[in-house]
Amino acid sequence: MHNINKAISSALVAAALLSALSGCAKKPEESAISESVASEAARIEQSVSQSVIETSAIPTLSNAEYEAAGINELNSVPILMYHRIYGMTNEETSYTGGNVDADGYNRTSEAFEADLRSFYEQGYRMMRLTDFVDGYIDVPFGYSPLIITFDDGIRDVVLEGWNDDGTPIFDPTCAIAILEKIKAEYPDYNVTATFFVNSGLFGNGEDDYKILEWMVDNGYDIGNHTRDHAKLGDCTAEEIEQQVGYIYKLLDGIIPGRYVDIVALPFGSPESMGPDTPQYNKIFEGTYDGFSYTSRASLLCGWTRAYSPFVRDYDRTCIRRIRAYDNNGTDWDIEDNFNQLNNGRRYISDGNPDTIVFPASDNSSGDWLKDTYDHQVIAY
Repeated sequence: MHNINKAISSALVAAALLSALSGCAKKPEESAISESVASEAARIEQSVSQSVIETSAIPTLSNAEYEAAGINELNSVPILMYHRIYGMTNEETSYTGGNVDADGYNRTSEAFEADLRSFYEQGYRMMRLTDFVDGYIDVPFGYSPLIITFDDGIRDVVLEGWNDDGTPIFDPTCAIAILEKIKAEYPDYNVTATFFVNSGLFGNGEDDYKILEWMVDNGYDIGNHTRDHAKLGDCTAEEIEQQVGYIYKLLDGIIPGRYVDIVALPFGSPESMGPDTPQYNKIFEGTYDGFSYTSRASLLCGWTRAYSPFVRDYDRTCIRRIRAYDNNGTDWDIEDNFNQLNNGRRYISDGNPDTIVFPASDNSSGDWLKDTYDHQVIAY
């Protein structure tokens, strides 16, 4: 059992907040908890705490309590795909919102920081991508999981120097510095992210070796984005083995055993290549220069929310992501995706990573829930 007391009793007060928002969070000043709702949250917390004391079984709530908080762990999870974060204001760009390029793959530092604050206010809490792949979603009761990823590396970690104690000094407008700023302001946000790198890493030369060690020591993960940002759908089996295996071997020499065995597919390719082809299989297993590797998951380039890892259509070999860009709330931009999520499609946690809780009507066909990861299933 994974810290049931912490996972449930420390977060149950959030149930009242989320139920008051009816599944769509508001700004802090608009979401004061009434005395009656706060009292109910306290009653639930006391009830669950007593259950933990009296029995070793997983404590559960009533159907009415799950329904009031909108708990649904078969719904979707936002995995944000960022690229380069530039030290710019939105007014300094020639594009929509915080886009730094025409397609919105790169983002201003102003927009990125605003994104993180907005997600927090909407009731999302960060989690590690690796835990998601493992079906271990440890998010407080009533809140929703959020996963942050970066591709390419350049501009995500910009080093300005080193402190006397050996800790890095980052450009305050780069991604890692903004994440650290938000982490300090919101201790309950569980700030983390996965950075997918190419052969140039973050562009800081040999300093990147020390930076990578600092990152994994401080709650961040490092993954594989191929050696040359190659479109793998155009590569032979041998070329894919070189592209993927090179990065795994490089990372194993810098942070042995501490990188993640997940590939972010450049351009989302090969989106149409089947698992019966030798090229496709080399993404997930191969040998490069005497170094054998395996990948347990891969990520698409992204446009929309990811399936819950528990449902039928979830496939860890092609996990969907949301491209973090602005387009006036249309064409699957950030606003469009979160409007859809907040309109009854978001995963809302029961606070216990060892259970899967959802309305019985969501699995009325009997085949939507697919993989339970040995968790207890509770349909209400």
